[in-house]
Amino acid sequence: GLTLVELMVVVAVMAIIATIAYPIYTNQVQKTRRADAKVVLESVAMAEERFYTINGSYTDDYTELFTGTLAIAAGLDWPCTDGDTCNTSRGYYVIDIGHGTDDQDFTVTADASSSGPQAGDTACPSFTINHQGVKTPASGCW
Repeated sequence: GLTLVELMVVVAVMAIIATIAYPIYTNQVQKTRRADAKVVLESVAMAEERFYTINGSYTDDYTELFTGTLAIAAGLDWPCTDGDTCNTSRGYYVIDIGHGTDDQDFTVTADASSSGPQAGDTACPSFTINHQGVKTPASGCW
């Protein structure tokens, strides 16, 4: 049989392990969810380059970049109801396409949803990629 002291030692050890393991687990889950943003940003950037090759300018309209099938394959939650923002298919990030007044550049941004499961990701709350392929933040998030 177990004595009360042995049982309390086991409970204390389990509490210590849980105290250490849970934050590490949460951090790893957030890192894994960042892939959701990265895949979509790369897909949108490639679609922008295709669009530029055909039309000579960039666009911020998702319907000009994707059809429903292509958008779903790219990881977007299709149909996007707004021309300027769209959610990733898993809902962890909001995607926004911006461009200059001459339509000769673009920046695609993925922001962690303020109410979603990624809201607690303070290390990498947003990602961007532009027409030159520059990715930010560069410090270990990509």
